[in-house]
Amino acid sequence: MDVYPIIASFFQRHLEASSLAVDAIADTLGDAMELLAKAILADRKLFSVGLGADRASATALTSLLQQGIWRERPSLPVVELATHQIESTDQGVGWVSQQLQALGQAGDVGVVFAATLHAPDIQRLAIIAEQRQVSLIWIGNRGPGISVNLAQESIETTLAVNHTLAVCLARLIDTHTFGPMET
Repeated sequence: MDVYPIIASFFQRHLEASSLAVDAIADTLGDAMELLAKAILADRKLFSVGLGADRASATALTSLLQQGIWRERPSLPVVELATHQIESTDQGVGWVSQQLQALGQAGDVGVVFAATLHAPDIQRLAIIAEQRQVSLIWIGNRGPGISVNLAQESIETTLAVNHTLAVCLARLIDTHTFGPMET
């Protein structure tokens, strides 16, 4: 089997979606970074949320903010709420809701990688977050408040772009919190 065309097509769709999205998401991603950086500087918690296939993006954001890759700096306070071992999305959303209920405090902020979530799942998480006064940023799907979404894209392209957005968001937060990076 010649896999080259499949690979080339996947990367072509990913690159096109990423480059076409920049104008549409730059301001929104900047707003998200401002909210996250404000929470960090106020000693609030950040939550990185991802279920199923979205777990990879949530884990990447957590790792990059806690350990960094661009320079030596202090770890940032990120709580990862990500799992793919949960049998259904409904159970996963229930687990994340319980964690937000137990850990969330006014002023905390969560980044929810939501490409695989449906409207009832988003609503359920939004209600819990609102009750705990936790602001949520939605990546890969629309939710109340700040949303970075590529609605027309396939799920595989959305997941790939979400992972890229996790790295980009970590870089933006790092630069905003610790200043410009030396080149």
